[in-house]
Amino acid sequence: MPKLIPSKKFLDDLNKFKSDKAMRKKIAKVLNFLEKNPLHPGLSIERIVNDPAAWSLRVDKKYRISFEPQSYHQSGNPDWTGSLFLLRILDHDDLYKSPR
Repeated sequence: MPKLIPSKKFLDDLNKFKSDKAMRKKIAKVLNFLEKNPLHPGLSIERIVNDPAAWSLRVDKKYRISFEPQSYHQSGNPDWTGSLFLLRILDHDDLYKSPR
């Protein structure tokens, strides 16, 4: 199980949803899946093209979370059991323009 490490920007983004209980519940659900099984198909994990170290996962139709695996196998693939650095929570288009 990977350890999730939130960045300051991630925590700032999360704070924007302080009064939106439904959204906070969705975020908690996907972070729980990420922590238990980063390869869960419901996360829709994909690499962010303009930032080769960053990946994203789907929260809902509008929002995604960007993150960066902290360790890699010799083959170059992420070690999904290692720590994951949570970068941002933004709407889809904004996240893919600026994942950090």
